[in-house]
Amino acid sequence: MPIQFKSRKLDDGIVLLELKGTMDASVQNELTDAFNEAIKEAEKGLIVSLDGVDFMDSSGIGALMKLWGEAENNGLKFAVILKQPRLRKLLDTLGLLDTLPNFLTFSDALTEWRTQEERERIEVKHLKPQPFIEREGITPSLLPTAVHWQMELQIACEPELIAVARLACASFASQFGFGLDEVEDIKLAVSEACTNVIQHAYEKREGRQFAVRCWTEQNSLVIEVCDWGRGLKSGFKSHFGMKIIQTVMDDVQFISEEGKGTIVRMVKIRRV
Repeated sequence: MPIQFKSRKLDDGIVLLELKGTMDASVQNELTDAFNEAIKEAEKGLIVSLDGVDFMDSSGIGALMKLWGEAENNGLKFAVILKQPRLRKLLDTLGLLDTLPNFLTFSDALTEWRTQEERERIEVKHLKPQPFIEREGITPSLLPTAVHWQMELQIACEPELIAVARLACASFASQFGFGLDEVEDIKLAVSEACTNVIQHAYEKREGRQFAVRCWTEQNSLVIEVCDWGRGLKSGFKSHFGMKIIQTVMDDVQFISEEGKGTIVRMVKIRRV
């Protein structure tokens, strides 16, 4: 679902920004514009409700973290309304649930702010994001050999088409018998891998393509996202999106040759 925004200015100079839809790389410009406008309108605090968000990847998380920083830089209180179990699990897995100021309800956020004002009286002590702890790379296991189903897509390097790859892989996984939570993990991993291609693979993405391949091997689903771009330089550091892929998939490989492209190979094991 395309991203939608609803902004309301409440009493005491607080702005409530309600989001509905998908938060990924295809809506970064819209997110930036809406967030900047909310910052301008807010006088005391900004509350962002994610109750209507049906999908969020590292692009959405990054935009949210940036907004938090901008709010603090402007002397504003900041809170996120986050009660969806799936999104809470994602942030918890990444070590952000205890860092990002989040609440189950709007009332909870206001109560906490008032409590802080009573306790501190002088100024709100702002939370600071904790650095992400580097994880060791996942060592891929040997894959089963019997291939049953296959799918391949050639996709233009446009942010709006990330959802096509994401939903195609989700449908493929559902047909193979993965449960809802596993399918959501697969959607997130595919979204991150495709976003990486669009943002980093090519100097100029116009006219460029990348491939998404899926196949099954016994009880495993294998997904490859392939590009023919710059490749990864020797000694590159994993970014946030890569860490998310490693978190939600069972085995991950980054196969790359500088100047020739990159393959992100991801394996999800079906639990039976």
